Amino acid sequence: MATLTPTLSLISTDATSNEINFSVTDTLTVTDPQIGLSKVAATTTGNETIILASHSSIRYLYLKHTGKDASDSDVTSTLEVEIENGKSFAELAAGEFLFVPIGQNSGSVAVQLEASAGTIVAEYAYWTKG
Repeated sequence: MATLTPTLSLISTDATSNEINFSVTDTLTVTDPQIGLSKVAATTTGNETIILASHSSIRYLYLKHTGKDASDSDVTSTLEVEIENGKSFAELAAGEFLFVPIGQNSGSVAVQLEASAGTIVAEYAYWTKG
């Protein structure tokens, strides 16, 4: 088994009435299967862009909306992140990203992407919880 060390830092002087400045780090044990940093062009049909096949274990998913389309032109359309039944659980604008554990009460779940218009190149990786 290997380890993955995610770190989240949030810093702002004007987002709330108090200054925000904190960082959280964890050490996660991961195992196969895993997918290293990859890219995919999401279309307007979610089930055409499955990035995480159905699985019953927890997977740590990194996903980023690159702000580009399949021809490398800039895009402003949003990227829907859905579980396999088409239910959206996140919406990313250009440049936004997420890191989230994906699982469903020991049931099988997949993750698919859907562009709100045209195509969107997404960058992703995942690791299985050890």
